[in-house]
Amino acid sequence: MAFDSTTNPKRELHNCLLNMDAPPEPDDQNRLVGSSVGKEIDEARKLANTSTLNRLASKLKANPAADLAQALKQQADAYPQLRRRLEQAAQEKATAKSSDSDSDSGPEHRPGKASPSNAQLHPFLIEAPIEISHALDQRIITLLSLTGPQNALELAAHINKAIGNAEVLWRLHGTVVLGLSASVVVKIGTSLDPDEAANLRYINAHVPDVPAPSFLGCLKAGRKTYHFMSRAVGVTLESVWPDLSVEHKTSIKMQLNSIFRVLRKEHGDRRKFGGFISAICKDTRRHQRVSESTIHTETQFNDFLSHKPGRTPTPWITMLRSVMPDDHRLVMTHGDLHPRNIMVRWEWADEDGANLNGGEKKRIRITALIDWEMSGWYPEYWEFVKALSTINTRGKLSDWFEYLPTDAIGIWPVELSIDSLLDRWLA
Repeated sequence: MAFDSTTNPKRELHNCLLNMDAPPEPDDQNRLVGSSVGKEIDEARKLANTSTLNRLASKLKANPAADLAQALKQQADAYPQLRRRLEQAAQEKATAKSSDSDSDSGPEHRPGKASPSNAQLHPFLIEAPIEISHALDQRIITLLSLTGPQNALELAAHINKAIGNAEVLWRLHGTVVLGLSASVVVKIGTSLDPDEAANLRYINAHVPDVPAPSFLGCLKAGRKTYHFMSRAVGVTLESVWPDLSVEHKTSIKMQLNSIFRVLRKEHGDRRKFGGFISAICKDTRRHQRVSESTIHTETQFNDFLSHKPGRTPTPWITMLRSVMPDDHRLVMTHGDLHPRNIMVRWEWADEDGANLNGGEKKRIRITALIDWEMSGWYPEYWEFVKALSTINTRGKLSDWFEYLPTDAIGIWPVELSIDSLLDRWLA
């Protein structure tokens, strides 16, 4: 198919799509227009059309003079199957909703589970060509019911079906974490830090004894990135902290000490500061600053901390820079040790820690440390300083500093004081 200077490519693509051999629409489905099932199916058809058009449009954008004959043939072959699958998924979803609303007991939801509507999740569906950044783990393949090699459209359809049935675990602005199953989550956003996936893969490979989510693959579709991870069991420590006894808080401290002793053992190449893979240093305060070049020494790291682009150092900051130590050990660091990034669960146990199923002693156990985008190789004081940088000393976490794992990460009052003064200047 060729386009001349007077042809509207988008209109031509639309006409081509309309002329594709789609399966006949059953009469009973046509009668569903206006019903909840009919609306779900209409949305599915819109998604199939939008996805197909976007794929063809992306080829034209890359090369307006491209020969689309092969691409149109591929889309014509794949489109009917994609449309059928999306319609089937939509009908199953609508039927399930109808069954729930008709039941005497009403829909059952796990505590904290959100029941998102189609409109809420639509911004996170795949509507652009897929680029697989890291191969999907077998757990994802099984979850998506993929039985063999899939083309990109079929993969998108399976993922979108899973997203349509997901629960919203967390959402902020344009980023969302969805529970795809009891053991798998996907984090979706247009500005996800690539270090989160890279650092998590590094942790999984080099310190598997540190409780962290398993990285299960990553793909991109347009501006959106999809990080697949194992689902951490339990709730955030932040959500239960105010209700914990001193005994339980002390237990958390002991567990964190054990975890950070493992993390801070010497591992791998420590000749570069920053992210385990990217070697990018980050300093997050009111805003995040990142290093512009690779940092090899603590002297260079201190220069990075005490420099603000576009601002001339004052005598005050020059004095601070002159007293900043440069002889700390370089260790593996989480970089954001906050109760919101610690997952915990309750267990019944006896004094020796054996599970008793209905025993009388209740204990709290750390199941995972999450959000590893700030992690990397940093000076040994960095974990302590950053763990205190976002805590409100008058809020519900006001006693958090008393239970930091200082046996493992140390206590660094001088470095904390210097960092606090730096914070005033940088702000």
